[in-house]
Amino acid sequence: MRKEDTLALDTHFLVRRLEVRGLKQGWVADKLGVARKTVSRWVTGKVKRIGRESADALAELLECPLERLTVSDEADVLATKEEQRRAASLIQQRDLLELLSPSDDWALAESCIKASLQPDLPLRELGRLYNLLSTAAWRQGNYDEGERHAARAAEIGEQIGDRRVSVGAIYNRAVIDSIRGDLGGVLAAYEACLAEPEAFETRREHAKVLSNVGDAYRSFLRFEESIAAQAAAIALFEQLGLELNLAIAQVSLGVVCAEAGRLEQAAQAYAQGAEHAQRAGYRRGVDCAPIYRADPLSLAGEREAARDLVVAALPGLARHAVYDLGCHQIAARVLRRAGDLEGARAQLDEGLRRAADFPPLLGEMHAEEARWARASADEGAEQRAREAANAAFSAAGREVRCSTGAAEEHGVGGPVERG
Repeated sequence: MRKEDTLALDTHFLVRRLEVRGLKQGWVADKLGVARKTVSRWVTGKVKRIGRESADALAELLECPLERLTVSDEADVLATKEEQRRAASLIQQRDLLELLSPSDDWALAESCIKASLQPDLPLRELGRLYNLLSTAAWRQGNYDEGERHAARAAEIGEQIGDRRVSVGAIYNRAVIDSIRGDLGGVLAAYEACLAEPEAFETRREHAKVLSNVGDAYRSFLRFEESIAAQAAAIALFEQLGLELNLAIAQVSLGVVCAEAGRLEQAAQAYAQGAEHAQRAGYRRGVDCAPIYRADPLSLAGEREAARDLVVAALPGLARHAVYDLGCHQIAARVLRRAGDLEGARAQLDEGLRRAADFPPLLGEMHAEEARWARASADEGAEQRAREAANAAFSAAGREVRCSTGAAEEHGVGGPVERG
Protein backbone atom coordinates (compact mmCIF):
# COMPACT_ATOMS: atom_id res chain seq x y z
CA MET A 1 0.00 0.00 0.00
CA ARG A 2 1.38 3.39 -1.01
CA LYS A 3 1.95 5.94 1.75
CA GLU A 4 -0.37 8.43 0.05
CA ASP A 5 -3.18 5.88 0.37
CA THR A 6 -2.76 5.73 4.16
CA LEU A 7 -3.36 8.01 7.13
CA ALA A 8 -1.29 8.44 10.31
CA LEU A 9 -3.16 7.30 13.41
CA ASP A 10 -3.24 9.38 16.58
CA THR A 11 -2.45 6.42 18.81
CA HIS A 12 -3.10 8.27 22.05
CA PHE A 13 -6.55 9.43 20.90
CA LEU A 14 -7.40 5.87 19.78
CA VAL A 15 -6.44 4.44 23.18
CA ARG A 16 -8.40 7.09 25.08
CA ARG A 17 -11.45 6.65 22.82
CA LEU A 18 -11.51 2.90 23.39
CA GLU A 19 -11.23 3.44 27.15
CA VAL A 20 -13.97 6.11 27.26
CA ARG A 21 -16.40 3.96 25.27
CA GLY A 22 -15.43 0.78 27.11
CA LEU A 23 -14.62 -1.09 23.91
CA LYS A 24 -12.46 -4.19 23.73
CA GLN A 25 -9.88 -4.64 21.00
CA GLY A 26 -11.34 -7.99 20.02
CA TRP A 27 -14.80 -6.49 19.53
CA VAL A 28 -13.36 -3.72 17.34
CA ALA A 29 -11.45 -6.27 15.26
CA ASP A 30 -14.60 -8.36 14.75
CA LYS A 31 -16.68 -5.33 13.71
CA LEU A 32 -14.06 -4.14 11.23
CA GLY A 33 -13.32 -7.61 9.91
CA VAL A 34 -9.61 -7.46 10.68
CA ALA A 35 -7.32 -9.66 12.76
CA ARG A 36 -7.16 -8.92 16.47
CA LYS A 37 -3.38 -8.54 16.28
CA THR A 38 -3.95 -5.76 13.73
CA VAL A 39 -5.95 -3.70 16.23
CA SER A 40 -3.36 -4.48 18.91
CA ARG A 41 -0.63 -3.05 16.66
CA TRP A 42 -2.68 0.11 16.12
CA VAL A 43 -3.14 0.56 19.86
CA THR A 44 0.49 -0.06 20.80
CA GLY A 45 1.80 2.13 17.98
CA LYS A 46 3.68 -0.71 16.28
CA VAL A 47 1.66 0.22 13.18
CA LYS A 48 1.40 3.99 12.79
CA ARG A 49 -0.45 4.25 9.45
CA ILE A 50 -3.61 2.54 8.18
CA GLY A 51 -5.51 2.52 4.91
CA ARG A 52 -8.05 5.28 4.30
CA GLU A 53 -10.96 2.82 4.14
CA SER A 54 -9.95 1.26 7.48
CA ALA A 55 -9.55 4.72 9.00
CA ASP A 56 -13.03 5.76 7.83
CA ALA A 57 -14.57 2.56 9.19
CA LEU A 58 -12.74 2.90 12.52
CA ALA A 59 -13.85 6.53 12.94
CA GLU A 60 -17.45 5.56 12.22
CA LEU A 61 -17.29 2.68 14.71
CA LEU A 62 -15.83 4.94 17.40
CA GLU A 63 -18.31 7.71 16.54
CA CYS A 64 -15.64 10.37 16.16
CA PRO A 65 -14.49 12.65 13.33
CA LEU A 66 -11.78 11.22 11.14
CA GLU A 67 -9.72 14.37 11.86
CA ARG A 68 -9.60 13.44 15.57
CA LEU A 69 -8.48 9.91 14.88
CA THR A 70 -5.66 10.86 12.53
CA VAL A 71 -2.89 13.43 12.32
CA SER A 72 -1.43 15.20 9.31
CA ASP A 73 2.08 13.99 10.09
CA GLU A 74 3.03 10.92 12.09
CA ALA A 75 5.79 13.00 13.70
CA ASP A 76 2.96 14.72 15.58
CA VAL A 77 2.14 11.49 17.41
CA LEU A 78 3.61 11.36 20.92
CA ALA A 79 5.44 8.32 22.19
CA THR A 80 3.37 5.18 22.52
CA LYS A 81 3.54 2.88 25.54
CA GLU A 82 5.76 0.50 23.60
CA GLU A 83 8.11 3.36 22.75
CA GLN A 84 8.09 4.52 26.37
CA ARG A 85 9.12 1.05 27.49
CA ARG A 86 11.93 1.01 24.95
CA ALA A 87 13.04 4.49 26.06
CA ALA A 88 13.04 3.40 29.71
CA SER A 89 15.23 0.44 28.83
CA LEU A 90 17.64 2.57 26.78
CA ILE A 91 17.90 5.20 29.55
CA GLN A 92 19.22 2.49 31.85
CA GLN A 93 21.34 0.61 29.32
CA ARG A 94 23.06 3.72 27.95
CA ASP A 95 23.34 5.40 31.38
CA LEU A 96 21.62 8.69 30.54
CA LEU A 97 22.95 10.45 33.64
CA GLU A 98 26.52 9.63 32.70
CA LEU A 99 25.95 10.94 29.17
CA LEU A 100 24.39 14.23 30.30
CA SER A 101 26.25 14.91 33.55
CA PRO A 102 29.26 16.73 31.98
CA SER A 103 26.84 19.37 30.67
CA ASP A 104 25.18 19.69 34.11
CA ASP A 105 21.83 19.54 32.28
CA TRP A 106 20.10 17.60 35.02
CA ALA A 107 16.74 19.17 34.14
CA LEU A 108 16.94 17.56 30.69
CA ALA A 109 17.86 14.22 32.24
CA GLU A 110 14.93 14.50 34.64
CA SER A 111 12.50 15.31 31.82
CA CYS A 112 13.69 12.36 29.71
CA ILE A 113 13.29 9.95 32.62
CA LYS A 114 9.83 11.24 33.55
CA ALA A 115 8.69 10.93 29.92
CA SER A 116 9.57 7.23 30.00
CA LEU A 117 7.81 6.45 33.29
CA GLN A 118 4.60 4.45 33.21
CA PRO A 119 2.97 2.32 35.92
CA ASP A 120 3.00 -0.97 33.99
CA LEU A 121 6.78 -1.09 33.55
CA PRO A 122 8.45 -4.10 35.18
CA LEU A 123 8.96 -3.18 38.82
CA ARG A 124 12.73 -3.56 38.68
CA GLU A 125 12.93 -1.08 35.80
CA LEU A 126 10.55 1.25 37.62
CA GLY A 127 12.71 1.13 40.75
CA ARG A 128 15.87 1.88 38.81
CA LEU A 129 14.19 4.82 37.06
CA TYR A 130 13.06 6.27 40.40
CA ASN A 131 16.65 6.04 41.61
CA LEU A 132 17.81 7.88 38.48
CA LEU A 133 15.11 10.50 39.06
CA SER A 134 16.30 10.93 42.64
CA THR A 135 19.85 11.60 41.45
CA ALA A 136 18.68 14.07 38.80
CA ALA A 137 16.59 15.89 41.42
CA TRP A 138 19.24 16.29 44.13
CA ARG A 139 21.82 17.28 41.53
CA GLN A 140 19.57 20.30 40.86
CA GLY A 141 19.23 21.09 44.57
CA ASN A 142 15.68 19.66 44.74
CA TYR A 143 16.31 17.60 47.86
CA ASP A 144 12.71 16.99 48.94
CA GLU A 145 11.84 15.68 45.49
CA GLY A 146 14.98 13.57 45.45
CA GLU A 147 14.00 12.10 48.82
CA ARG A 148 10.51 11.22 47.53
CA HIS A 149 11.90 9.44 44.48
CA ALA A 150 14.43 7.54 46.60
CA ALA A 151 11.67 6.51 49.02
CA ARG A 152 9.60 5.15 46.12
CA ALA A 153 12.62 3.22 44.83
CA ALA A 154 13.18 1.82 48.33
CA GLU A 155 9.56 0.63 48.49
CA ILE A 156 9.86 -1.12 45.15
CA GLY A 157 13.21 -2.68 46.07
CA GLU A 158 11.75 -4.09 49.28
CA GLN A 159 8.58 -5.25 47.50
CA ILE A 160 10.43 -7.31 44.89
CA GLY A 161 13.45 -8.18 47.03
CA ASP A 162 15.90 -6.49 44.66
CA ARG A 163 19.00 -5.41 46.56
CA ARG A 164 20.34 -3.39 43.62
CA VAL A 165 17.30 -1.13 43.66
CA SER A 166 17.41 -0.97 47.47
CA VAL A 167 21.11 -0.09 47.64
CA GLY A 168 20.61 2.59 44.99
CA ALA A 169 17.90 4.13 47.18
CA ILE A 170 20.11 3.95 50.28
CA TYR A 171 22.88 5.72 48.37
CA ASN A 172 20.61 8.54 47.15
CA ARG A 173 19.16 9.11 50.61
CA ALA A 174 22.65 9.18 52.13
CA VAL A 175 23.81 11.78 49.61
CA ILE A 176 20.79 13.97 50.35
CA ASP A 177 21.27 13.62 54.10
CA SER A 178 24.96 14.48 53.83
CA ILE A 179 24.19 17.64 51.86
CA ARG A 180 21.48 18.70 54.29
CA GLY A 181 23.73 18.03 57.23
CA ASP A 182 21.97 15.04 58.78
CA LEU A 183 25.18 13.07 59.13
CA GLY A 184 24.05 10.79 61.94
CA GLY A 185 23.40 7.80 59.71
CA VAL A 186 25.22 8.81 56.55
CA LEU A 187 28.51 7.08 57.27
CA ALA A 188 26.70 3.90 58.34
CA ALA A 189 24.56 4.03 55.17
CA TYR A 190 27.58 4.28 52.88
CA GLU A 191 29.39 1.52 54.75
CA ALA A 192 26.26 -0.66 54.47
CA CYS A 193 26.30 -0.16 50.70
CA LEU A 194 29.98 -1.05 50.51
CA ALA A 195 29.32 -4.23 52.50
CA GLU A 196 27.28 -5.49 49.51
CA PRO A 197 29.52 -4.84 46.50
CA GLU A 198 27.52 -7.33 44.45
CA ALA A 199 24.42 -5.13 44.88
CA PHE A 200 25.82 -2.19 42.92
CA GLU A 201 24.27 -1.72 39.48
CA THR A 202 27.72 -1.02 37.99
CA ARG A 203 31.33 -0.69 39.06
CA ARG A 204 30.91 3.06 38.60
CA GLU A 205 28.22 3.07 41.31
CA HIS A 206 30.62 1.19 43.59
CA ALA A 207 33.33 3.79 42.97
CA LYS A 208 30.91 6.68 43.58
CA VAL A 209 30.05 5.30 47.01
CA LEU A 210 33.75 4.89 47.82
CA SER A 211 34.31 8.55 46.98
CA ASN A 212 31.30 9.65 49.01
CA VAL A 213 32.33 7.64 52.05
CA GLY A 214 35.71 9.32 51.71
CA ASP A 215 33.97 12.71 51.94
CA ALA A 216 32.11 11.50 55.02
CA TYR A 217 35.33 10.34 56.70
CA ARG A 218 36.82 13.80 56.12
CA SER A 219 33.80 15.36 57.82
CA PHE A 220 34.76 13.47 60.98
CA LEU A 221 38.49 14.31 60.62
CA ARG A 222 39.32 10.68 59.74
CA PHE A 223 41.82 11.83 57.14
CA GLU A 224 43.73 8.59 56.53
CA GLU A 225 40.53 6.63 55.89
CA SER A 226 39.26 9.44 53.69
CA ILE A 227 42.40 9.49 51.54
CA ALA A 228 42.36 5.70 51.22
CA ALA A 229 38.71 5.67 50.13
CA GLN A 230 39.28 8.40 47.54
CA ALA A 231 42.33 6.59 46.19
CA ALA A 232 40.29 3.37 45.83
CA ALA A 233 37.52 5.28 44.03
CA ILE A 234 40.00 6.95 41.69
CA ALA A 235 41.60 3.60 40.84
CA LEU A 236 38.19 2.21 39.85
CA PHE A 237 37.25 5.29 37.83
CA GLU A 238 40.60 5.08 36.02
CA GLN A 239 39.95 1.44 35.09
CA LEU A 240 36.57 2.49 33.68
CA GLY A 241 37.93 5.58 31.90
CA LEU A 242 35.35 7.90 33.49
CA GLU A 243 36.75 11.41 33.11
CA LEU A 244 33.89 13.23 34.83
CA ASN A 245 33.96 11.02 37.92
CA LEU A 246 37.74 11.29 38.04
CA ALA A 247 37.43 15.09 38.00
CA ILE A 248 35.09 15.03 41.00
CA ALA A 249 37.02 12.41 42.97
CA GLN A 250 40.36 14.15 42.47
CA VAL A 251 38.86 17.38 43.84
CA SER A 252 37.56 15.45 46.87
CA LEU A 253 41.05 14.01 47.36
CA GLY A 254 42.52 17.50 47.09
CA VAL A 255 40.14 18.84 49.74
CA VAL A 256 41.06 16.23 52.33
CA CYS A 257 44.80 16.44 51.55
CA ALA A 258 44.76 20.24 51.93
CA GLU A 259 43.02 20.02 55.30
CA ALA A 260 45.42 17.29 56.42
CA GLY A 261 48.37 19.53 55.52
CA ARG A 262 49.54 17.39 52.59
CA LEU A 263 49.85 20.40 50.35
CA GLU A 264 51.88 18.87 47.52
CA GLN A 265 49.49 15.94 47.25
CA ALA A 266 46.55 18.35 47.32
CA ALA A 267 48.04 20.46 44.54
CA GLN A 268 48.65 17.36 42.42
CA ALA A 269 45.10 16.10 42.96
CA TYR A 270 43.57 19.46 42.05
CA ALA A 271 45.71 19.72 38.91
CA GLN A 272 44.67 16.24 37.80
CA GLY A 273 41.03 17.05 38.59
CA ALA A 274 41.23 20.11 36.32
CA GLU A 275 42.66 18.01 33.48
CA HIS A 276 39.91 15.41 33.81
CA ALA A 277 37.23 18.12 33.91
CA GLN A 278 38.64 19.63 30.72
CA ARG A 279 38.66 16.28 28.93
CA ALA A 280 35.14 15.49 30.14
CA GLY A 281 33.76 18.84 28.99
CA TYR A 282 32.68 19.41 32.61
CA ARG A 283 32.29 23.18 32.51
CA ARG A 284 31.50 23.70 36.18
CA GLY A 285 34.56 21.69 37.17
CA VAL A 286 36.73 23.69 34.79
CA ASP A 287 35.44 27.00 36.20
CA CYS A 288 35.94 25.97 39.84
CA ALA A 289 39.38 24.38 39.32
CA PRO A 290 41.51 27.55 39.72
CA ILE A 291 39.87 28.27 43.09
CA TYR A 292 40.67 24.77 44.36
CA ARG A 293 44.25 25.00 43.07
CA ALA A 294 44.72 28.33 44.84
CA ASP A 295 44.15 26.80 48.30
CA PRO A 296 47.31 24.64 48.70
CA LEU A 297 49.26 27.29 46.78
CA SER A 298 48.27 29.93 49.35
CA LEU A 299 48.84 27.62 52.32
CA ALA A 300 52.32 26.87 50.94
CA GLY A 301 53.13 30.60 50.99
CA GLU A 302 52.45 31.59 47.34
CA ARG A 303 49.81 34.06 48.47
CA GLU A 304 49.84 36.59 45.63
CA ALA A 305 49.74 33.95 42.90
CA ALA A 306 46.91 32.20 44.73
CA ARG A 307 44.96 35.44 45.06
CA ASP A 308 45.30 36.12 41.32
CA LEU A 309 43.87 32.68 40.52
CA VAL A 310 40.85 33.29 42.76
CA VAL A 311 40.11 36.80 41.53
CA ALA A 312 40.20 35.62 37.90
CA ALA A 313 38.00 32.58 38.57
CA LEU A 314 35.23 34.00 40.77
CA PRO A 315 33.15 35.54 37.93
CA GLY A 316 32.87 32.07 36.36
CA LEU A 317 30.75 30.81 39.26
CA ALA A 318 27.88 33.01 38.09
CA ARG A 319 27.52 30.82 35.00
CA HIS A 320 26.22 27.94 37.10
CA ALA A 321 22.92 27.59 38.96
CA VAL A 322 24.49 24.97 41.26
CA TYR A 323 28.17 24.79 42.20
CA ASP A 324 30.40 23.82 45.13
CA LEU A 325 29.69 26.46 47.76
CA GLY A 326 32.98 25.53 49.38
CA CYS A 327 34.54 27.72 46.68
CA HIS A 328 33.50 30.75 48.74
CA GLN A 329 35.23 29.35 51.80
CA ILE A 330 38.44 28.73 49.85
CA ALA A 331 38.26 32.15 48.17
CA ALA A 332 37.82 33.84 51.55
CA ARG A 333 40.82 31.95 52.96
CA VAL A 334 43.05 32.79 49.99
CA LEU A 335 42.08 36.47 49.98
CA ARG A 336 42.53 36.72 53.77
CA ARG A 337 46.01 35.24 53.59
CA ALA A 338 46.86 37.70 50.82
CA GLY A 339 45.81 40.57 53.10
CA ASP A 340 42.56 41.39 51.28
CA LEU A 341 40.29 41.25 54.32
CA GLU A 342 37.52 43.21 52.59
CA GLY A 343 37.41 40.79 49.66
CA ALA A 344 37.55 37.84 52.06
CA ARG A 345 34.61 39.25 54.03
CA ALA A 346 32.55 39.58 50.84
CA GLN A 347 33.18 35.91 50.01
CA LEU A 348 32.29 34.85 53.54
CA ASP A 349 29.03 36.80 53.42
CA GLU A 350 28.07 35.18 50.12
CA GLY A 351 29.06 31.72 51.33
CA LEU A 352 27.24 32.08 54.65
CA ARG A 353 24.11 33.25 52.86
CA ARG A 354 24.11 30.35 50.43
CA ALA A 355 25.08 27.72 53.02
CA ALA A 356 22.37 28.67 55.52
CA ASP A 357 20.44 25.42 54.97
CA PHE A 358 23.49 23.15 54.97
CA PRO A 359 24.90 22.80 58.53
CA PRO A 360 28.16 20.97 57.68
CA LEU A 361 29.23 23.59 55.16
CA LEU A 362 27.85 26.38 57.35
CA GLY A 363 30.10 25.19 60.18
CA GLU A 364 33.16 25.30 57.93
CA MET A 365 32.18 28.77 56.71
CA HIS A 366 31.89 30.05 60.28
CA ALA A 367 35.25 28.42 61.13
CA GLU A 368 36.82 30.42 58.31
CA GLU A 369 34.93 33.48 59.57
CA ALA A 370 36.64 32.98 62.94
CA ARG A 371 40.02 32.97 61.18
CA TRP A 372 39.04 36.16 59.36
CA ALA A 373 38.04 37.78 62.68
CA ARG A 374 41.36 36.79 64.25
CA ALA A 375 43.25 38.23 61.28
CA SER A 376 41.17 41.40 61.76
CA ALA A 377 42.16 41.46 65.47
CA ASP A 378 38.50 41.31 66.53
CA GLU A 379 38.38 38.92 69.48
CA GLY A 380 34.65 39.35 70.04
CA ALA A 381 33.83 38.51 66.42
CA GLU A 382 36.22 35.56 66.57
CA GLN A 383 34.43 34.11 69.59
CA ARG A 384 30.99 34.61 68.03
CA ALA A 385 32.06 32.97 64.79
CA ARG A 386 33.60 30.06 66.68
CA GLU A 387 30.38 29.56 68.66
CA ALA A 388 28.33 29.69 65.45
CA ALA A 389 30.64 27.10 63.90
CA ASN A 390 30.31 24.82 66.93
CA ALA A 391 26.52 25.11 66.83
CA ALA A 392 26.42 24.19 63.13
CA PHE A 393 28.83 21.28 63.59
CA SER A 394 26.79 19.97 66.53
CA ALA A 395 23.57 20.23 64.50
CA ALA A 396 25.23 18.08 61.82
CA GLY A 397 26.52 15.48 64.29
CA ARG A 398 30.13 16.60 63.78
CA GLU A 399 31.01 17.57 67.34
CA VAL A 400 34.54 16.34 66.65
CA ARG A 401 35.07 19.59 64.72
CA CYS A 402 33.99 21.86 67.58
CA SER A 403 36.69 24.18 68.93
CA THR A 404 37.13 26.19 72.11
CA GLY A 405 40.57 27.70 71.46
CA ALA A 406 41.89 30.41 69.18
CA ALA A 407 41.24 29.99 65.47
CA GLU A 408 43.95 27.88 63.82
CA GLU A 409 45.04 28.12 60.22
CA HIS A 410 43.34 25.60 57.96
CA GLY A 411 45.58 22.71 56.94
CA VAL A 412 48.83 23.90 58.46
CA GLY A 413 47.99 24.32 62.15
CA GLY A 414 49.04 27.07 64.52
CA PRO A 415 47.16 30.30 65.25
CA VAL A 416 46.05 32.53 62.38
CA GLU A 417 48.30 35.53 61.82
CA ARG A 418 46.81 38.76 63.13
CA GLY A 419 46.57 41.80 60.88
